Amino acid sequence: MKAREKKKSEHKLENIPTLSGRRRFWVKLLLPTFVFCWPVLYLFNHVFTIDGKYTAIGNDFINFYYKHKLYLLGCMDNFHLPLWSPAEAAGFPFFTNPFSQTFYPLNFLLLIWYKIFGGFSPLDYQVFTVIGISIFALGLFMWLRLLNTNLRAVLFAVLVMSVSFKTAEILRFPNAVHSAAWYPWILYALTKIMLPGSRKKALTAAAILVFSVTCLCTAGYPYYVFYVPFLIVPYMLVFLIKPLRMRLFGITSIPWRQALITLAAAGVVSILLCGPYLLGLQNLMTQTTDRTGKNFDYSTEHIFNFEDTVGSLVYPPASQSEGWYFFSITAILIIFLYLLRRNSAARAEQKDDQAPANLNDRWIKLFLIIWIAVITYITYGRNSYLFIFLWKYMPGFSALRVWGRLNIVLVPIIAWLLSLAYASFDYCISQKPEAKKNSQTWMPIVTTVAVYAVVIAVQLYLYRNKIYDTYWQQFFKNVSSKDATFLITGAAAFLAVLLIIIFSSRFRLKSNSSLITVLVILILAAIVEMRPVGANMWSYQSNAIPERFKLDVAQIDELSFRYARTDYESTISLRPNFSTSIVPNWYFNRYVKFLRETENQLEARRILLGVRDGTKIFFSESIEHVTVASFLNDAARCRNTGKLVSYNGDELIWEINAPVNGYFTFIDNWCPGWKVFVDDKPADMELLFGTFKSVGLSTGNHRVRFCYQPGLSDFLHPPSVPTSQATKLSDFKK
Repeated sequence: MKAREKKKSEHKLENIPTLSGRRRFWVKLLLPTFVFCWPVLYLFNHVFTIDGKYTAIGNDFINFYYKHKLYLLGCMDNFHLPLWSPAEAAGFPFFTNPFSQTFYPLNFLLLIWYKIFGGFSPLDYQVFTVIGISIFALGLFMWLRLLNTNLRAVLFAVLVMSVSFKTAEILRFPNAVHSAAWYPWILYALTKIMLPGSRKKALTAAAILVFSVTCLCTAGYPYYVFYVPFLIVPYMLVFLIKPLRMRLFGITSIPWRQALITLAAAGVVSILLCGPYLLGLQNLMTQTTDRTGKNFDYSTEHIFNFEDTVGSLVYPPASQSEGWYFFSITAILIIFLYLLRRNSAARAEQKDDQAPANLNDRWIKLFLIIWIAVITYITYGRNSYLFIFLWKYMPGFSALRVWGRLNIVLVPIIAWLLSLAYASFDYCISQKPEAKKNSQTWMPIVTTVAVYAVVIAVQLYLYRNKIYDTYWQQFFKNVSSKDATFLITGAAAFLAVLLIIIFSSRFRLKSNSSLITVLVILILAAIVEMRPVGANMWSYQSNAIPERFKLDVAQIDELSFRYARTDYESTISLRPNFSTSIVPNWYFNRYVKFLRETENQLEARRILLGVRDGTKIFFSESIEHVTVASFLNDAARCRNTGKLVSYNGDELIWEINAPVNGYFTFIDNWCPGWKVFVDDKPADMELLFGTFKSVGLSTGNHRVRFCYQPGLSDFLHPPSVPTSQATKLSDFKK
């Protein structure tokens, strides 16, 4: 008996059945291709135009993401990698700004597209965003194929979870999509490294791991980088705990020496590649407003609680969309059939050599449920003791907010659980009816009816009492009329699952074609439940094909000295009229403070910022001024401020004939990494009003060069303003 069980479980991850040549071709090539294309098919209205119309993504998609991407491609097209952005908030770093996604490797694909088609449009960027979900889906498929030999179960889990509400909701954040896309690939690489195998396979897995980690870190969504430990640490613990490892993976032994050396090498390479960028990103976050941490109200501003969890599972309108992850009532029923499967049925399956070794192992179920529960409990914010503990003691935890977003980690975990659940379901419906005991025949029916009774009761309660999340009422008006759809499609899903169970209790679904038919029916049931809302959230109908834009950023930068700046709320400008405005919870804290403390000096401030006439260069005898007006009066005595020699955003070269000893000031924010040279000699940087770049000049002709040349040393230490400005800052504060 023990020998048979050992044979069943040993090296389960490599125990993929031998396939015929035609089927092997289908599995190895055509099926992964279909999985990759699946999100494109599901979200076809975001990718293709029909009669000149398409579904456009709203919210932050254009202002925060598309505009930065177009600016980057415009620079890269001229072989320039922008470090600084003079076009937003009176100057802000570009390469460490997560919205820019500057170092993301797949930018090269966009650059090729940009060159071939002569520009880049919002629709092009939507296609790129959907492809991020395709990368996620393919990675999920590759990873789950290592954990589950039932191909139908893997397909069901991948096709459902890859387009679940959590992945569809983040389409408005392209950087988030392309960050999450690499989660399953990291899990896949880690699993391959831990498996017994040759050094060549280990090195290939290490290369995949390094590339995936690099893509995750540079994709431009720091939240998802921070979430990685909540996914990876529990997963790696499974390999360390042998009983759990045997149950989940069926691995009796791990080549620890090879695995640890490979992991260490991959880790070192990843740190070398991503470390400087992440340090720069962290350095930038410490300078931005509301991002420095230790503000509990800020961290818990967006509420996600038990009601939201229930809504995520059965009725999304009642759940906070930042954290919902609805994946159909169809999948819910299959999971509960698995979790509530009676021990007697499990013992009967253990005697069957054809049954998967871990099909109904209670420890597997318990592990996955605890993992999901812990992640869920953290998202409850101020109502969670675990959250409060992590907020106090986990480095960096307090700097983040909207903790419902952590549920992105649940997608691969639930996909794993769902694949196991479907494998159990698939096995049960394929057994001979006469071989089943009476309890094995009627218990699945009773369980399905009981679970759905709870589901419909909760749905009706939430629906009748009009319990909706504020986002659903404010931002989902285009789909808010479909609230009752969840009840109708849920009922249809219940009938589909119930009829399949009843049919299998009378007729054996043994053939591959009949089991594939069941798979198709259940996938369609799940899609019918999700798509009416899932493919239309945060979107609107566009009646025109968007134009492709091509930017000459170098020309725009130089023209910016001839155009007035703007001060209405915006992000990066794609025109010469650069922006001086801010958006909530972003941009330099010192600049935000300057704007806040000069609210009573609006007209003078508009002149200083160049909003009135575009002036950005001033020469004054002093920069120790308490008010903006007094500085402008000082600068008015020297109206001839010289001429522009060159400017590319990262470097300004200016020639000036200083009439007296004084200060040359460029109304562009300072940041660690900015250096100044006067007549090709290094000079001391000083600041006007604690934020704008200034340098002292003696009487006579001078060539001033401001250049942004950040180095690693600028990221290793907390940013501090030039020490010579301490007195001026205190004066300004007064």
